[in-house]
Amino acid sequence: MNESYFVANVRERDWTRVLNVALAALLAGVLAFSSAQTLRLNEANARLNAVVQKAFYETCELTEGMSVNFRKLLVAGETGQMQALLNETALQTQGALSNLALLPLGQETVSATLKFINQAGDFASTLSVRLGNGGEMTPEDYAALERLSETAAAFSVRMGRLLDRYEGGEAVFDISEDGTGEESLYPITGPATDYPALLYDGPFSDGRTDGEFKLLAGMAQVDEAAARQALIAFVGQQAADVRFTGESEIPVDCYEYALRLGDYSLSAGVTRAGGQLLYLLCDSAVEDVNLTDRQAVDAARAFLLSRGYGEMEMSYSSRFGGIMTVNFAAVQNGVVLYPDLVKVQVSMADGAIIGLEAANYLMNHVPRALELPALTEQDAAQRIGGALTPVATRLCVIPENTEEYLCYEVTATSGSDTFLVYIDAMSGIERRLMQVISDDNGSLVM
Repeated sequence: MNESYFVANVRERDWTRVLNVALAALLAGVLAFSSAQTLRLNEANARLNAVVQKAFYETCELTEGMSVNFRKLLVAGETGQMQALLNETALQTQGALSNLALLPLGQETVSATLKFINQAGDFASTLSVRLGNGGEMTPEDYAALERLSETAAAFSVRMGRLLDRYEGGEAVFDISEDGTGEESLYPITGPATDYPALLYDGPFSDGRTDGEFKLLAGMAQVDEAAARQALIAFVGQQAADVRFTGESEIPVDCYEYALRLGDYSLSAGVTRAGGQLLYLLCDSAVEDVNLTDRQAVDAARAFLLSRGYGEMEMSYSSRFGGIMTVNFAAVQNGVVLYPDLVKVQVSMADGAIIGLEAANYLMNHVPRALELPALTEQDAAQRIGGALTPVATRLCVIPENTEEYLCYEVTATSGSDTFLVYIDAMSGIERRLMQVISDDNGSLVM
């Protein structure tokens, strides 16, 4: 074998080795690039899915709000209240249209829904302007409101069913290339001719929680050890494994804890001022139901009384799974103080108090200088809308922006629907109108 052949053979093997190394490096680079691209694509899809989900949930919420507002408009007895409801409805339609535009659907696919929501918004805006200029409601306006109310109600119900399918894991927005998704996404894609000729729990449960905590004013600051002892005293000596987890300033300076109460895992907040319980939250699910609704409410009321809350009036309650949530409002001289709300959660399995939210109570509960009302109960009942039949009346204080007003709460009905009308006890104006929505789980007020 000559020397030149040997050298050539070595060079050939070297080039082969170099080529293999280069190909391996190239392949590794391609795989790394592909992996990075896949990761970015997955992240983009996740963001897209989050946008779609948010848009869908908000569309459901806004269309339900439209439905409720149209029903309120049919029974509202004052022009100012009607204007407020119409303006809110117009904003709801704008929000619904914006969210529908984010769903992965073509314009033609949702044209019927867009047309209906646009018409509802235009009607609300136009009627609000006319009333603001001194105009009055006509029989034609009420007829149009009746049709809008029926259509909005039907649409809201169908959206709820579609939401149930979506939450059940059905890929309702996966539309095939050769289809429009009309069957899958009805009612969003349903033709207008298919329509008929369409979240808070208890009145004022979303009251002001962004100002001074009046009940805490002047109370001494407590350290973490004292706050821990206050928590144990409030929950009961059966509290175990009480562990300090940190501090928070929202909505007020407080110490935060994790603890166990029997089989329940809880978290809690205790205010730095005065060592008052701010919240108690249950991190455990409750499935068993061994108590009646009345027994659970009685357990919540007895607990508040034993913890020094004084006279409290139950506002509304709701039950989901094995947990009963009850809203209570403080009472002063027979007048219900809606700003002073406490929300209590009871385990339906054994009656244990596993949740409490007292921010509104700590913020607002001070003695009120209540004036004698200028109106009688009969005067207030006569001031509600003519389509309503009064059932019961009581005095209360309600929050409105940063003010409070003494009002008569008039419970009234219209057909099978129940409403709460708040008539100012001094001026006689209608300050709020709410609808009571009842189902097997309890009552909600919107």
